Amino acid sequence: MLSTLSAHPAAAAERDCSVLDGIHIVAKGGGDQTYTSRNSLKDVYLWVKDTAADGHHVAVRLVTRRADGSTHVWSWHHMYSGQDTEDSWYTTASDPGGIRRVWHEVATFEGNTEIFSCLSEGENNTV
Repeated sequence: MLSTLSAHPAAAAERDCSVLDGIHIVAKGGGDQTYTSRNSLKDVYLWVKDTAADGHHVAVRLVTRRADGSTHVWSWHHMYSGQDTEDSWYTTASDPGGIRRVWHEVATFEGNTEIFSCLSEGENNTV
């Protein structure tokens, strides 16, 4: 379950990443979260910034590792506002399969097709 709540403080730098098109940074984003149990997160903060006038939109999402080692990729939060704009979301996450590690993925899209992406440094759930 992923539910959107509201928006916007600064995220921790080590949980952020920059998307490259091979040469230039075309998007930045990341997030932070608070572990409430082995299966849930609260205060999940996601943010994304479009840094290029390339006609592509940007998005951010949560990626988690379950107790059995499988990966759960959560829904994208898309931003279509263009270069030099930023957006953020607060959300929660719970997974009966467990949340053992968390990453934040940032990407650029052409329509529904992901073009370039980055994955933040992961963080283990120590609860």
